[in-house]
Amino acid sequence: MALHLWSHPYAGYGQKAAVALYELGLPFELKLVRQDDPAVMAGFRAVSPFAKMPALVDTEADRTLFESSIVIEHLDRLAGGGRLIPADPDAALEARFIDRILDTYVGGPMNRIVLNKFRPEGQADDYGAAQDAGVIATAWGLLEMRLGDGRTWGAGETFTLADCAAAPILTYARRLVPFGDRPRLKAWHSRLMARPSFVRALEDAAPFGDLMPAPPPQDD
Repeated sequence: MALHLWSHPYAGYGQKAAVALYELGLPFELKLVRQDDPAVMAGFRAVSPFAKMPALVDTEADRTLFESSIVIEHLDRLAGGGRLIPADPDAALEARFIDRILDTYVGGPMNRIVLNKFRPEGQADDYGAAQDAGVIATAWGLLEMRLGDGRTWGAGETFTLADCAAAPILTYARRLVPFGDRPRLKAWHSRLMARPSFVRALEDAAPFGDLMPAPPPQDD
C-alpha cells in the first residue's frame, strides 16, 4: 500500500484526513502543498483540479481522490471497513449527517470569514461575514441538541467520520464564533482535543505556528 496525501498540516480539511489515517493506522507520505513553489503547485493541481486540500493518491489501487469525506470513505475501506464509516446503516447515516453539517455549515462559512479578513482594505464584506457567523452559530445549536442524547462522540459511542471532521473544524471555528453556553458541545470538543489521533495532527501543524487570523477562544 502506498498512500500519498497532498495537504498542509495546518489545513483543517487536511487535518481531518490525517486524523483518519492515524485512527486507522495507515502509513502515508505527506506531499506538502506550498503556495510559493510553482512546481509543487503544478503537481498538486494535477491531482486536485480545484486546488483544494486534501487529495489522496493511492498508487496500489491506481486511484486519486479529493474531498475529505470521500478520502476517508476510501481509507476506511482500505482498513477493512466499519470503523470510521459504521457498518450499521443508521449509524453510518448519522456519521455522514454530522460530517455534512460540519463541512457545509461550519467549515464553509469559517473559510469565507477567514478569507474576508485578508481582503484588501475597503473591500471586506462585513455583511457576508456576519451572515456566515450566524450560520455557524445555528450549527452550534444543532450540534448541541444532537449531543443531547448523551452520545460520547459526534455520531454515537464510537469515533467516526463525524469526529474526524469535528476535531479541526471545531478547533478553528470556535475562535471566530464562540461556543457560548453550550456545555455538551464544549465537552465533545474537549474529548476531541485529547484524542491521540488529533493530538498527532496538531503536533504535525505546530512547526508552522498559529496561522489562524483570530485569537484563541474565550468561552472555555
